[in-house]
Amino acid sequence: MDCFRTTCLVNPIWRVVSRALLAAAILWWSEVSPAAAEERAPRIVFQAALPLPNRADDADGNSVEITGLSGVAWLGADRYVAVMDNSQYLLLFRLLLTQTGKPLAVDSFRIVTLSQQHDYEDLVPCPAAVVRGIRRDRGVRPDDNGPEREECVLVCEEDTPAVRAFSLADGKMLGAIPLPGNLLTRRGNRGLESLAIEPDGRFLWTANEEALPADGPPAAVGSGTVVRLTRLPLPAEDSRPRADTAAAPVAFQAAYRVDPPHSFVRVFAGQPLSGLSALVALGNGRLLALERSGAPGLPPFASRIYLVDAGAAVDVSAVERDLAAREEAAARKRLLWTDSLGINLEGLCLGPRLADGNRCLVAIADNGGIGTPNQLVGLSLATPAPAVKPAVLGVVAAVVAIALLVGRLTSP
Repeated sequence: MDCFRTTCLVNPIWRVVSRALLAAAILWWSEVSPAAAEERAPRIVFQAALPLPNRADDADGNSVEITGLSGVAWLGADRYVAVMDNSQYLLLFRLLLTQTGKPLAVDSFRIVTLSQQHDYEDLVPCPAAVVRGIRRDRGVRPDDNGPEREECVLVCEEDTPAVRAFSLADGKMLGAIPLPGNLLTRRGNRGLESLAIEPDGRFLWTANEEALPADGPPAAVGSGTVVRLTRLPLPAEDSRPRADTAAAPVAFQAAYRVDPPHSFVRVFAGQPLSGLSALVALGNGRLLALERSGAPGLPPFASRIYLVDAGAAVDVSAVERDLAAREEAAARKRLLWTDSLGINLEGLCLGPRLADGNRCLVAIADNGGIGTPNQLVGLSLATPAPAVKPAVLGVVAAVVAIALLVGRLTSP
């Protein structure tokens, strides 16, 4: 009788517990299911656009025309820097944002004249290890105060092509990051268009705008193009960028398929284009890819931002030709945002973290000499909630299994 009473007491308790834990397991499964993962993907929200001036002064007070803005980078706080293509100029400026990432005002423009002129396309701040190597070579003691992240920038250009380091103080070239040989075979005006740096400062990402001649055709009506997302190791803390731009072996390359040009109503003669315009590194090989297409008609431009897991893609660095035919090797991408905006978006960078925990994205538009305005575009990157840790999931699963087992054993 006592045993029966115990069973009668324990059994309902375990039934309640096991059912509760089973419900929790079902809830957990709904959180990690593919549908839930889709819900947790980042979102990009357009905030506002601001016009940029047509001219700014350099350090000597000379007025310089602002044209061909092609890349932008965040220097920390409210400071940014942009690069002009086919020139020797950088543009420093300050940007005021709301707590939600809406751009309110842009001012304090200043031109930095670089020591070399090239077809510059994108740039990132030098990571701390590279800065320390440069400071040491300049005879600056480690304990001396100084703006480490703002001392130099890495800039990619597509006419040589190369990735070069320049001082923001005087525009002097400080060195170069070696490139793999296949990137040196780019099509004219379709070479290195993008540059991004991993948050830990160990790697750069760059890519050609459209397919290398050996890899496949450029974009055309109804067909896209394939490019190589290339990960470059940065110099260690005890070294600095090289003095030359000689080719070097590449550690990793991923194939990335750019969409075909957007649909348009033809207004004048010419061929449309579509290419990879900018990259933003989110960490662990996850990238934002800005695709830009142009057409001889209306709308003249279209922009698309994709999320790409390049770090999980197949390494195609050993593939010497016909990369476009290797469809199975293409990195997976997910569309986050698309719009025409009527402007030629060329540069994109991460900005500060916002009050709601999201990140600001800053884009710039190139006037391209065709009458469209220089513009700065504010976006926000809404990141998903963090996934449940595998260790926690394992404990929950084990408890559920034990609860179900005990509930069955104590059943009458």
